[in-house]
Amino acid sequence: MTLTPSEGKRLIGMAVASMDVVQNALKEGTIVIATSTTTAYVQEELLGNEIADKGMFTAGVITAKSCCITDPKERYKHQVITKGKVKEMAAKDLPKVLARMGPADVFIKGANAIDPFGQAGILLGGAGGGTIGKVWGHITANGVTTVIAVGLEKLVPISLADIAPKTGIQSVDASLGMAVGMMVVGGNIITEMEALKLLVGVEAYPIAGGGISGGEGSKTFLLEGEEENVKAAYDLVCSVKGEPPLETKVQSCKICDAKCLYNENA
Repeated sequence: MTLTPSEGKRLIGMAVASMDVVQNALKEGTIVIATSTTTAYVQEELLGNEIADKGMFTAGVITAKSCCITDPKERYKHQVITKGKVKEMAAKDLPKVLARMGPADVFIKGANAIDPFGQAGILLGGAGGGTIGKVWGHITANGVTTVIAVGLEKLVPISLADIAPKTGIQSVDASLGMAVGMMVVGGNIITEMEALKLLVGVEAYPIAGGGISGGEGSKTFLLEGEEENVKAAYDLVCSVKGEPPLETKVQSCKICDAKCLYNENA
């Protein structure tokens, strides 16, 4: 079976929303859903609401053109859910919430990369490291349960811990797209593989990737498990087939001050 990135995000959203630690925090604690395209699906599945423009549920994006900044005027804010009550919040206000959170609470974030060694990488383009730069100290100090919702389209074949020190806005001489650094973080990484295991109890092995005609970034999986579980996986995958691809709007180069060759040539 093959999943496009959007179909994979939908399954990941379902799986994260179903996790016991997430359901418990929804009822009794606090959940912070930091913006990213994949966590938009988590919010929809967790709260039962629809985000009309999930491509704007993020601050930074990678488009066909480059790394870029989502249009600040139209993007969504982070979501803080306390005992089922939802509040939107800017990144600058999240540390006050995280300072009061602990292991029974959950911070849910997307990532720009994952590696074969259980690490996730988040690109840093904003001052001070953006959202993750503002909150990671509180998360690690307080032992807040962290869930990284990320599709296998973002799997890279090297150790992120090895490459992250080479990144940095001031470290690169030039950048075709916004120059960035990278923070390597840990947590419960939920990809399509973990999603299918959590939801229907099958092992999903990626055996191919890529594609054309709308299949760009897709992953093809071999499923293994009890017959009834594989049948349930088939039904589940059929239910998400056709999930539409995401679109976004980025900030105009003419008003952007990022270190970027597109910006300089605008």
